Amino acid sequence: MATLRTFTLGTAIALAMTLSACGSKSEKEVASGTYTDPETGKTADYKVTSDTSGENGTISIKTEDGEMQFGGGAGNAKFPAGFSPYPGAKVTGGFTATNKDGAGGMASFEVKGQAADVIAHFRKQAEAAGMKITTEVKAGETAMFGAERPGDSKSGVQVTATQAGDMVNGSITYGHGG
Repeated sequence: MATLRTFTLGTAIALAMTLSACGSKSEKEVASGTYTDPETGKTADYKVTSDTSGENGTISIKTEDGEMQFGGGAGNAKFPAGFSPYPGAKVTGGFTATNKDGAGGMASFEVKGQAADVIAHFRKQAEAAGMKITTEVKAGETAMFGAERPGDSKSGVQVTATQAGDMVNGSITYGHGG
């Protein structure tokens, strides 16, 4: 439960930072410390950084079970192995997390183009990585697919692309087992 509480707290802070456009190119520490869960006594070290440009910010949380880093801007987003951004895409934020059972993350992006083309780009990469498409959804202006490695339900991706005029807002979320 402490890990879930820490994740929830960190997620709320990261979203607030992203939405308020905290951060910058010359990173400085804004806050850091150690949080102790009053119920379990387990601790989590945290660090919040920002800069003067107002473009990016980062939150890092580390526990004995693993660590997580997230915030606005391309520096906090990683794509899974074998995947590359859609051509011309601007990465807008994301997170990465690791623990003893595996790793995962999310990268959000925006690009001028068509949602169907973005989905096709990532679907081709998923299939090339040996993944099987397990879910496909189209609802209004949003398209999504999920894929996983056969025989390994802990390793997969989910890609979402939403058409907004001539722009596409999207994300790729991924994870893989230990």
